[in-house]
Amino acid sequence: MALLIAQELLLVAYREDGTAHGKGTELDMALGGALLVELALSGNVELAEKDVVAAGQRPVPAHPELAAALTAIATKPRRPKSWVQRLAKGARRRLLDDLVARNVLTEEGYRRLGVLPARRYPAVDPGPRQAIEARLRAVVIDGADPDERTAALASMLAAAGLERRVFPRDDRKLVKRRLKEIAEGDWAAAAVRKAIRAAHAATMAAVSAANSAAASGS
Repeated sequence: MALLIAQELLLVAYREDGTAHGKGTELDMALGGALLVELALSGNVELAEKDVVAAGQRPVPAHPELAAALTAIATKPRRPKSWVQRLAKGARRRLLDDLVARNVLTEEGYRRLGVLPARRYPAVDPGPRQAIEARLRAVVIDGADPDERTAALASMLAAAGLERRVFPRDDRKLVKRRLKEIAEGDWAAAAVRKAIRAAHAATMAAVSAANSAAASGS
Protein backbone atom coordinates (compact mmCIF):
# COMPACT_ATOMS: atom_id res chain seq x y z
CA MET A 1 0.00 0.00 0.00
CA ALA A 2 1.39 3.39 -0.99
CA LEU A 3 2.04 6.00 1.68
CA LEU A 4 -0.68 8.55 2.31
CA ILE A 5 0.02 12.21 1.59
CA ALA A 6 -0.27 12.77 5.35
CA GLN A 7 2.39 10.12 5.96
CA GLU A 8 4.69 11.69 3.39
CA LEU A 9 4.23 14.96 5.24
CA LEU A 10 5.17 13.24 8.50
CA LEU A 11 8.35 11.79 7.00
CA VAL A 12 9.63 15.19 5.91
CA ALA A 13 8.44 16.82 9.15
CA TYR A 14 10.63 14.58 11.32
CA ARG A 15 14.37 15.12 11.62
CA GLU A 16 16.97 12.42 11.08
CA ASP A 17 17.05 11.80 14.85
CA GLY A 18 13.32 11.04 14.80
CA THR A 19 12.10 14.20 16.53
CA ALA A 20 9.49 16.49 15.03
CA HIS A 21 10.41 19.79 13.42
CA GLY A 22 8.30 22.89 13.96
CA LYS A 23 5.14 23.53 15.96
CA GLY A 24 3.02 20.53 16.84
CA THR A 25 -0.30 22.30 16.28
CA GLU A 26 0.63 23.34 12.74
CA LEU A 27 1.71 19.83 11.79
CA ASP A 28 -1.38 18.25 13.33
CA MET A 29 -3.75 20.55 11.46
CA ALA A 30 -1.83 19.97 8.24
CA LEU A 31 -2.26 16.21 8.74
CA GLY A 32 -6.02 16.72 9.02
CA GLY A 33 -5.89 18.81 5.86
CA ALA A 34 -3.81 16.20 4.07
CA LEU A 35 -6.34 13.48 4.87
CA LEU A 36 -9.14 15.66 3.52
CA VAL A 37 -7.11 16.45 0.39
CA GLU A 38 -6.44 12.75 -0.20
CA LEU A 39 -10.15 11.98 -0.07
CA ALA A 40 -10.77 14.80 -2.56
CA LEU A 41 -8.09 13.49 -4.94
CA SER A 42 -9.61 10.00 -4.85
CA GLY A 43 -13.07 11.40 -5.59
CA ASN A 44 -14.50 10.27 -2.24
CA VAL A 45 -15.49 13.77 -1.08
CA GLU A 46 -16.49 16.98 -2.77
CA LEU A 47 -17.50 20.50 -1.90
CA ALA A 48 -21.25 21.10 -1.99
CA GLU A 49 -22.02 24.76 -1.43
CA LYS A 50 -19.77 25.43 1.57
CA ASP A 51 -19.75 21.94 3.08
CA VAL A 52 -17.58 18.88 2.52
CA VAL A 53 -19.77 15.88 1.65
CA ALA A 54 -19.16 12.27 0.68
CA ALA A 55 -19.27 11.91 -3.10
CA GLY A 56 -20.45 8.31 -3.15
CA GLN A 57 -19.17 7.37 -6.62
CA ARG A 58 -15.85 5.82 -5.59
CA PRO A 59 -14.88 2.70 -3.61
CA VAL A 60 -14.13 3.12 0.08
CA PRO A 61 -10.38 3.75 0.56
CA ALA A 62 -8.31 0.75 1.64
CA HIS A 63 -6.35 2.62 4.28
CA PRO A 64 -8.23 2.53 7.62
CA GLU A 65 -7.45 6.18 8.43
CA LEU A 66 -9.07 7.33 5.17
CA ALA A 67 -11.95 4.87 5.50
CA ALA A 68 -12.74 6.14 9.00
CA ALA A 69 -12.52 9.75 7.80
CA LEU A 70 -14.91 9.06 4.92
CA THR A 71 -17.38 7.31 7.23
CA ALA A 72 -17.37 10.32 9.53
CA ILE A 73 -17.85 12.79 6.65
CA ALA A 74 -20.72 10.73 5.25
CA THR A 75 -22.63 11.04 8.52
CA LYS A 76 -22.88 14.83 8.49
CA PRO A 77 -21.74 17.56 6.09
CA ARG A 78 -19.53 20.18 7.73
CA ARG A 79 -17.37 23.13 6.74
CA PRO A 80 -13.83 22.25 5.58
CA LYS A 81 -12.23 23.88 8.64
CA SER A 82 -14.36 21.76 10.95
CA TRP A 83 -13.29 18.58 9.17
CA VAL A 84 -9.62 19.56 9.21
CA GLN A 85 -9.81 20.01 12.97
CA ARG A 86 -11.77 16.80 13.52
CA LEU A 87 -9.57 14.66 11.27
CA ALA A 88 -6.45 16.03 12.96
CA LYS A 89 -7.42 14.59 16.36
CA GLY A 90 -5.14 11.64 17.13
CA ALA A 91 -4.10 11.33 13.48
CA ARG A 92 -0.40 11.85 14.07
CA ARG A 93 -0.05 8.95 16.50
CA ARG A 94 -2.13 6.59 14.36
CA LEU A 95 -0.19 7.45 11.20
CA LEU A 96 3.15 7.11 13.00
CA ASP A 97 2.07 3.73 14.41
CA ASP A 98 1.20 2.60 10.89
CA LEU A 99 4.61 3.70 9.58
CA VAL A 100 6.28 1.77 12.41
CA ALA A 101 4.17 -1.33 11.65
CA ARG A 102 5.21 -1.07 7.98
CA ASN A 103 8.89 -0.84 8.98
CA VAL A 104 9.28 2.64 7.55
CA LEU A 105 10.04 4.15 10.97
CA THR A 106 11.12 2.74 14.30
CA GLU A 107 9.85 3.96 17.66
CA GLU A 108 12.25 4.78 20.49
CA GLY A 109 11.79 6.19 23.96
CA TYR A 110 14.09 8.92 25.25
CA ARG A 111 14.24 11.55 27.98
CA ARG A 112 13.78 15.03 26.61
CA LEU A 113 15.82 17.62 28.52
CA GLY A 114 16.84 14.80 30.80
CA VAL A 115 13.46 14.81 32.52
CA LEU A 116 10.39 14.29 30.38
CA PRO A 117 9.78 10.88 28.75
CA ALA A 118 9.11 11.22 25.03
CA ARG A 119 9.01 9.22 21.81
CA ARG A 120 11.02 9.66 18.64
CA TYR A 121 10.70 8.00 15.26
CA PRO A 122 13.96 7.55 13.33
CA ALA A 123 13.69 6.19 9.79
CA VAL A 124 14.55 2.54 9.26
CA ASP A 125 15.70 3.55 5.78
CA PRO A 126 16.20 7.22 4.82
CA GLY A 127 15.38 6.40 1.19
CA PRO A 128 11.61 7.11 1.30
CA ARG A 129 12.08 10.52 2.91
CA GLN A 130 14.88 11.41 0.51
CA ALA A 131 12.68 10.43 -2.46
CA ILE A 132 9.84 12.63 -1.17
CA GLU A 133 12.19 15.56 -0.66
CA ALA A 134 13.58 15.05 -4.19
CA ARG A 135 10.04 15.23 -5.63
CA LEU A 136 9.36 18.43 -3.72
CA ARG A 137 12.66 19.98 -4.78
CA ALA A 138 11.95 19.16 -8.43
CA VAL A 139 8.66 21.09 -8.43
CA VAL A 140 9.47 23.88 -5.96
CA ILE A 141 13.10 24.71 -6.81
CA ASP A 142 13.62 23.29 -10.30
CA GLY A 143 10.20 24.39 -11.60
CA ALA A 144 8.97 20.99 -12.80
CA ASP A 145 5.23 20.53 -13.30
CA PRO A 146 3.80 18.76 -10.25
CA ASP A 147 1.63 15.68 -10.32
CA GLU A 148 -1.52 15.84 -8.18
CA ARG A 149 -0.06 14.15 -5.12
CA THR A 150 3.17 16.16 -5.07
CA ALA A 151 1.22 19.40 -5.52
CA ALA A 152 -1.10 18.45 -2.66
CA LEU A 153 1.89 17.58 -0.46
CA ALA A 154 3.56 20.91 -1.27
CA SER A 155 0.36 22.72 -0.36
CA MET A 156 0.17 21.00 3.03
CA LEU A 157 3.89 21.56 3.60
CA ALA A 158 3.27 25.30 3.31
CA ALA A 159 0.22 25.11 5.58
CA ALA A 160 2.34 23.42 8.26
CA GLY A 161 5.10 26.01 7.93
CA LEU A 162 7.64 23.29 7.13
CA GLU A 163 9.23 24.80 4.02
CA ARG A 164 12.44 25.61 5.92
CA ARG A 165 12.71 21.97 6.98
CA VAL A 166 12.82 20.80 3.36
CA PHE A 167 14.51 23.83 1.79
CA PRO A 168 16.82 25.18 4.53
CA ARG A 169 19.39 26.77 2.23
CA ASP A 170 17.17 27.98 -0.60
CA ASP A 171 15.89 31.51 -1.12
CA ARG A 172 12.98 31.90 1.27
CA LYS A 173 10.97 34.30 -0.89
CA LEU A 174 11.40 32.08 -3.96
CA VAL A 175 10.22 29.01 -2.03
CA LYS A 176 7.16 30.77 -0.62
CA ARG A 177 6.25 32.22 -4.03
CA ARG A 178 6.54 28.85 -5.74
CA LEU A 179 4.53 27.08 -3.04
CA LYS A 180 1.79 29.69 -3.48
CA GLU A 181 1.84 29.13 -7.26
CA ILE A 182 1.49 25.38 -6.76
CA ALA A 183 -1.37 25.76 -4.27
CA GLU A 184 -3.22 27.97 -6.76
CA GLY A 185 -2.31 25.97 -9.87
CA ASP A 186 -4.53 24.03 -12.27
CA TRP A 187 -3.02 20.61 -11.56
CA ALA A 188 -6.31 18.81 -10.86
CA ALA A 189 -9.78 18.63 -12.39
CA ALA A 190 -11.99 21.63 -11.60
CA ALA A 191 -14.23 19.94 -9.02
CA VAL A 192 -11.29 18.30 -7.26
CA ARG A 193 -9.30 21.54 -7.37
CA LYS A 194 -12.20 23.37 -5.73
CA ALA A 195 -12.30 20.88 -2.85
CA ILE A 196 -8.52 20.88 -2.43
CA ARG A 197 -8.28 24.67 -2.36
CA ALA A 198 -11.02 24.73 0.26
CA ALA A 199 -9.08 22.16 2.30
CA HIS A 200 -5.89 24.20 1.99
CA ALA A 201 -7.62 27.40 3.10
CA ALA A 202 -9.31 25.52 5.94
CA THR A 203 -5.98 24.11 7.09
CA MET A 204 -4.44 27.58 7.18
CA ALA A 205 -7.45 28.83 9.15
CA ALA A 206 -7.27 25.89 11.56
CA VAL A 207 -3.54 26.47 12.13
CA SER A 208 -4.20 30.16 12.83
CA ALA A 209 -7.03 29.34 15.23
CA ALA A 210 -4.90 26.76 17.09
CA ASN A 211 -2.00 29.19 17.42
CA SER A 212 -4.30 31.95 18.65
CA ALA A 213 -5.82 29.63 21.25
CA ALA A 214 -2.36 28.61 22.44
CA ALA A 215 -1.23 32.22 22.68
CA SER A 216 -4.29 33.30 24.65
CA GLY A 217 -3.84 30.41 27.05
CA SER A 218 -0.18 31.12 27.76
